[in-house]
Amino acid sequence: MSEKYMAEREVKYNSFGVFRTVILFILTLLFTILTYYVISDSDLYWDRYISDKLQSERYLSFNGLMRGLSYFGNVPFAFSAIVITSLIFYLFKKKHEAFLMLSTMLTGIISWILKMMIDRPRPTADLVKIFEKTNYQSFPSGHVLFYTVFFGFLSIICFHAQRISIPIKRTFIVFLIMILFLSAASRIYLGAHWFTDILGGFIIGIQFLIIGEFLYARKSDE
Repeated sequence: MSEKYMAEREVKYNSFGVFRTVILFILTLLFTILTYYVISDSDLYWDRYISDKLQSERYLSFNGLMRGLSYFGNVPFAFSAIVITSLIFYLFKKKHEAFLMLSTMLTGIISWILKMMIDRPRPTADLVKIFEKTNYQSFPSGHVLFYTVFFGFLSIICFHAQRISIPIKRTFIVFLIMILFLSAASRIYLGAHWFTDILGGFIIGIQFLIIGEFLYARKSDE
């Protein structure tokens, strides 16, 4: 490679890294503020308000759909989805993609550590309808953290794929985003989480995606 190309490439990734660093800092600040409010008052007004809206009578017909979407984030299913997806990429000689998807497993560790540290209790039956019994603490949502990273990495891989047409890319990414938000809403609907738990899972998930996308894009361009 020419010195000019290497210099341009270095400038590209340095500027890319600075921009992402700023976003990561802002997201970390937002998560810290959110954590402070969660610890200060575990029963926030907007949490109750959003839970009441999503659990209103008009949405009860979606019970089966919400349970199905939420089931995808359960540990056995999530683990299987990660392993199978990674294996498929590896068999097609897409090692970078396989490693990226496999790294999704780290979300479980991150989620567990944060839950233990923050120690926020789950919503209780005297406050919301409980359609699904859950274990461990509530904040941040491990399901949403997994959804964000898993579907996010699939979107990143699709976005960078050169053999896929732009209309197909757009359709697939929009579909994944829809599944992500519906799955997140299902956790509130089922009474497993508060809205702020979901928001916390999104923030940590986006941070994970920023780092993963940077490393993946850089590796793919080598």
